[in-house]
Amino acid sequence: MICLQGSVTSWTLSFFLLYLSISANSGTYLLQSVFTEYQSSFPMIEKAASQKKNEDQYMQETAKPDTSQTSNLGGGAFFTNILSHVFSLLNIKEVMDSIKLGKTSPAACFVCKFGVSMLHHLMAQGRSSEELSTLALSICKTLKLESERVCYGVVEIFKDDMLYVFQNTDLSPHEVCGVMLGYTCSPVHHIDHNWTLPLTPKTKPPLKSKVMPKPLAPVVHVLHLSDSHFDPYYKEGSNAECGEPLCCRITNEPASHPSKAAGKWGDYRNCDMPLRTLESMLKHVTDNHKIDYVIWTGDIPPHDIWKSTQSEQIYILRSVTQLMRKYLKKVPIFPALGNHESAPVDSFPLPEQSGHHSISWLYDELAKLWSPWLPKDARNTIEKFTIRPKNPLSKTTLIYPKVSILKEWWLLLNSTDPAEELQWLIQELQTAELQGEKVHIIGHIPPGSGNCIQVWSHNYYRIINRFENTVVAQFFGHTHNDEFEVFYDEKTLDRPTNIAYIGPSVTTYGGGNPAYRIYTVDGNYPRSSRAVLDHETYYLNITEVNLTDRPMWEKMYSAKQAFRMKALFPSDWDDLIQRFEVNDALFQKFYRYFNKLSDFYNKPCVGACKAEILCNLRSGRSHDPALCKRTI
Repeated sequence: MICLQGSVTSWTLSFFLLYLSISANSGTYLLQSVFTEYQSSFPMIEKAASQKKNEDQYMQETAKPDTSQTSNLGGGAFFTNILSHVFSLLNIKEVMDSIKLGKTSPAACFVCKFGVSMLHHLMAQGRSSEELSTLALSICKTLKLESERVCYGVVEIFKDDMLYVFQNTDLSPHEVCGVMLGYTCSPVHHIDHNWTLPLTPKTKPPLKSKVMPKPLAPVVHVLHLSDSHFDPYYKEGSNAECGEPLCCRITNEPASHPSKAAGKWGDYRNCDMPLRTLESMLKHVTDNHKIDYVIWTGDIPPHDIWKSTQSEQIYILRSVTQLMRKYLKKVPIFPALGNHESAPVDSFPLPEQSGHHSISWLYDELAKLWSPWLPKDARNTIEKFTIRPKNPLSKTTLIYPKVSILKEWWLLLNSTDPAEELQWLIQELQTAELQGEKVHIIGHIPPGSGNCIQVWSHNYYRIINRFENTVVAQFFGHTHNDEFEVFYDEKTLDRPTNIAYIGPSVTTYGGGNPAYRIYTVDGNYPRSSRAVLDHETYYLNITEVNLTDRPMWEKMYSAKQAFRMKALFPSDWDDLIQRFEVNDALFQKFYRYFNKLSDFYNKPCVGACKAEILCNLRSGRSHDPALCKRTI
């Protein structure tokens, strides 16, 4: 659902913690057991192990790691180096990147099962938090997963939450990986993680045909902002190729060559948004568009996850909220929470958690910051962050699916509709159905993303299908790309039933241009369909603005015009996907918009790249290959 593109996340820590436990005798047996189980799937592992006939021979081929901090756990240099060699064959950095993007592969599944098994083993041995932290830091540095300061920061920030969860979960290592990477990695039989939520007892009403509104019917214009990732420490001229998850900052040394220097207005490399670019966008919006209301789908702080703190997150949230009020003034804003708003990132403890594990510090702050935009009773549901706002222009339900985050460790304790979020959604949608209202759902992580927990996503998919007459459209962010997801009838997976719009990011992080989107929506009159009639995306070319120092925000495209769509109903989006399959020129045009006309991406998307994107466009349900069967 990437949740955290290009950065070390809390998932990585569990892999760190397997290190050097093999120095104990019982660790040797466990390592051999894991190798035996997976060597048929990973012949490179078998080959690597058989080539190393003795420690002396191996030590001649591989440099010794720094074991000065791990001597308290005994020897084990041979197995330490075997691990390093095996993981280099697996290309562990590439595996980690695929896991961050929510992509399941045999290699990712192996690393997960092996890492979690070793962590369980270490904890069963009674290793202390300090010992485990030392091991985590050691392997991060030895395998050069990140710089030393990033390794240290990640370990320090994530260790308490992760260790608490693993001490209290009763999932097996294989089930942990099944929950986090999908059932294709491992089936999950535990009742708390294999659940189906009962829907409303009322029978689904007959389907209503979708019709275009009459000519000259009122419309409203909705601004969609997502993934701004404002970086208050962005510095022009700093090193944009620093080798860390986030660069272009005052904490990076000056660039050694002009080609490596951060641009004044932003940079395509691992860099987030400077203040001037964010302000330029908001000024352009207010000067050039009439906006009726705004949907703001989260991820406000930068990608410096190794040093995020509660106070820092609150500072960022306050700063950007004040900026939104300064430029948008009295325009209603409906915000959803992103996975980057918490500290540690991705960590949203359930309401029953108290003390230093509680997330109330964030919800209390947001209740104050966003109170002008939220109904008075929002505080009662803000811990679920499922809110029905007071929008006279459109009946809109805000639902932030925070519990669906792939790397959300707290779900390993119990993923059964945490905070009763989906049950709340069912009740709201049933009320809307009975009252003949239409609903827009707003969130951050798209339900079809690989970053979305599979069991949560499948239950959400059922809810959307049940209320397809009521839910008109869904709006998400998170991926940083300009894309969409089509939902299909559960029985046939053939008839399109709903559409989820995934708005482009404001940040350049990941290689795209800054962008925002404006929807034209059927307006406020009796029996309005509330349907999205068209959407237009606007962007700023970072290459040009860094050369000219004159920001020129331009219209990128209109969906109806660019793709020659008669309407934007789910069936029209499904038809577009089918046209992408046979009309490659049309698909490549979409791919350019997908990357926000970035100069960073200048190669066509063909073969596996095209198949993956077409699959994603059809996948409103995560980790479900059945939805891609029609894709070439």
